[in-house]
Amino acid sequence: MRILVVGDEEMERWNREFLGRAGTTNVISFPEEDAGQGPSSRVAGDILLSAPACLSQTSDWPCSKEERVFFFIVHGVAHLLGHDHGKGRVEAARMRREEIRVYRSCLKEGRSPI
Repeated sequence: MRILVVGDEEMERWNREFLGRAGTTNVISFPEEDAGQGPSSRVAGDILLSAPACLSQTSDWPCSKEERVFFFIVHGVAHLLGHDHGKGRVEAARMRREEIRVYRSCLKEGRSPI
């Protein structure tokens, strides 16, 4: 797994080219072709992350910038594991619960803003 941190302008280009969407986004995950479908326990692929978008979306979180960006790394890993919040409310809620669980377990106790 690789993580590449970019600015909004570059993320906008990737978002348009690979997802056909206008504008920037916080994270794009690129699962390995042979990683299979659906949730898995194997992390395989790459994560592209826009630090400005991530920081903008979490500007009210009472933690460091690094911790705020780390949440989106967790989000990208969840996508690599097969989670997809675009598949409806139930899957979005399941994905968010898992992200929060992992995020909190990685931070020192009492420091999680979510």
